[in-house]
Amino acid sequence: MRYLEKFSPIHFIVCTFVLCLGCSSDDSNTDTDVEEAMAEKIAITSFDMLSKDHTFSVLKSDVFSVDSLVVCLFPAPVDYANINPIVEFEGTSISYRINNEEFITYSESAVDNIDFSYPNIVDFKISNSDESESKVYRVIVDTDHPVMFNNPEITISDAPVNTNYNGLNIDTWTNVGNYPIRLTFRTTEYVDVITPKTGINNVFSTTLTTESDIIKPNEEGQVNVFISNATIPGAYSSTALFNLNFNENLGYIVYDDTTNIYVKDIGYAKSELKLKVNMI
Repeated sequence: MRYLEKFSPIHFIVCTFVLCLGCSSDDSNTDTDVEEAMAEKIAITSFDMLSKDHTFSVLKSDVFSVDSLVVCLFPAPVDYANINPIVEFEGTSISYRINNEEFITYSESAVDNIDFSYPNIVDFKISNSDESESKVYRVIVDTDHPVMFNNPEITISDAPVNTNYNGLNIDTWTNVGNYPIRLTFRTTEYVDVITPKTGINNVFSTTLTTESDIIKPNEEGQVNVFISNATIPGAYSSTALFNLNFNENLGYIVYDDTTNIYVKDIGYAKSELKLKVNMI
């Protein structure tokens, strides 16, 4: 007991100093935690659309947080000039602009339908309470089937084996989407391949072309079908798949171009073209 009594004042001072340090540290952490908890979130959490001339809404809607893209795809072509967005967000205010003009306040009840049709560019902005922070989202609106074939199934007249068939402009297709389509590749993906003998490879190749390699909305292009390496008589068939992607930097659709960092798979359905021929 005498030992404790002798050193207790010093012990008391040290303990008090340590406790003060601990209190100071805890207060600092608490303040930081409070500030983080009070920080206002800014984000679009849900984005849907209603088309004026259709009863259905968006089939697929994704928010790309890294690139601040909102993608809305309808199951069929719609009037892109008359669409009513339904937006859920975290933040204090929401506004929008068309073609980089000034942002104006957005209200679902007060604003008429927005014209999302090409070449319009529509952005939404979410802001915090004092507008010191904000986040801008670019909205991509389209159908998930922008390529519409005049004939989704092409039957080629009987052709002789061991000869090449060149079906230039054999049929047509239309861009029924909301953005231009750039045609720079032929499809290399074929499914449901049927040949008269097991082990024979697909004999078809297919391209979609236009005179300028860019087909704008509502414009028509050509379908070209080629046949080679058919050495055995019989029925051949296959389905060509066109994989559509979106170039967010240039604002148009491309396919089979996945090396560009600005090209993304935003959810387009693969365009299917069925091909048939009887080789004699």
